[in-house]
Amino acid sequence: MKKRISIRNIEDSGLKELVMRYSFDTYKTEDKEAENVVKKAKEFIAAKAPGFVIMGQSGSGKTHICTAICSKLIEDGWKTRYFLWRTDSAIMKSIVNEGDRYRRELNRLRNVPVLYIDDLFKGSITEADVNLAFAILNERYNAENKRTIISTELTINQLIGIDEATAGRIAEMAKGFIVKAPSKNWRFEA
Repeated sequence: MKKRISIRNIEDSGLKELVMRYSFDTYKTEDKEAENVVKKAKEFIAAKAPGFVIMGQSGSGKTHICTAICSKLIEDGWKTRYFLWRTDSAIMKSIVNEGDRYRRELNRLRNVPVLYIDDLFKGSITEADVNLAFAILNERYNAENKRTIISTELTINQLIGIDEATAGRIAEMAKGFIVKAPSKNWRFEA
């Protein structure tokens, strides 16, 4: 029964395809930076901390490690939702004037036990992006028993430059679990 629930949770999360490719076992740990990423990710899972953030360049394994974390949390019974910022934020912004529908979708993001935001603020950033990020993260910041996992190409200082309130909530939620991905684009490896 636990296995069936886990499979259903993987399907419901939106991570089904990624979970099949990305795990802790397949994450390359060729250097100390990569070893630290895995160490911090596993510590985050064990600590039941509210937030985990990984920052780094494109192709550095951010999505890989976050998917591995989510997979383990799903296996442990946590309902999880995957939110690909560039695609899903555009959908949310397109329905902002649809009252009930927007609130329903926003509440799903606010209330899911584990939310994984992949590539936060990827692309051009508008006031609507800032408002959406704050609306999601402020609610999660104040909630108990919720975990938020974020990958981004931006640094904390760059996030502060976009919106100090959102960056502050991210930093506090992920205190002790903000890591830098290795400075290598694995997609160009043979």
